Amino acid sequence: MQLIDTLAAVGEVLSWIGLGMGVPLLVIAGMVALAEGRWERVDIATVDRDGVAIARWFAGGDFHERALTAREAAADEWHRGFVSVRNPSHARLNPPVLKRLLLTLGLVFSVVGVIGFIVSMIPAFF
Repeated sequence: MQLIDTLAAVGEVLSWIGLGMGVPLLVIAGMVALAEGRWERVDIATVDRDGVAIARWFAGGDFHERALTAREAAADEWHRGFVSVRNPSHARLNPPVLKRLLLTLGLVFSVVGVIGFIVSMIPAFF
């Protein structure tokens, strides 16, 4: 019975840590998703105009453009970018990662917490 009690104690600790961190991360991911809104894929053309890298795209029934930052600067070509559904004039060359990161961490911690809870219940059945 010593092994089962040890597993139950480890499972309980994992359930407290996993669910204690996983559920708040999932709630925060939901709030970030509501704040950011949805992003759709769009083709973005990058061109060089007078030494400044410009991104151009068509979304929401209109053409949009903006200067690229130094981190985003890319060769003159087509890219798959992301445009905000709420504001089609807001585009990114890289997908939004904060929501995905929080959701992934929240799910991993929550799964560990649920597995820990199940393991902590083993002494109830033996």
